[in-house]
Amino acid sequence: MTIPRVVGLLIVLVVIGIAAVAMRVEQARHARRIQELQFRQTELRQQIWGQEMELARLRAPGMIRQRAGRLGLNAGGGPAQEVSPDRR
Repeated sequence: MTIPRVVGLLIVLVVIGIAAVAMRVEQARHARRIQELQFRQTELRQQIWGQEMELARLRAPGMIRQRAGRLGLNAGGGPAQEVSPDRR
């Protein structure tokens, strides 16, 4: 082999090595990002589950009656006590 061929071969091998390292760096970067997103997804799923539990609790008939009582509403949907405007 001549010197130019050896130099050319070395350059090709160096370029292939640099490309392999660059691809590995990108792969590691993407793997880390995927892991971060999976952790975030788990957190969000737990948050959604908690909110669904709270929504189910608030939709329970007993809770609705309790809140309606605090607002002064009776079962008919109107005010619990009707006070005429001229009586003070």
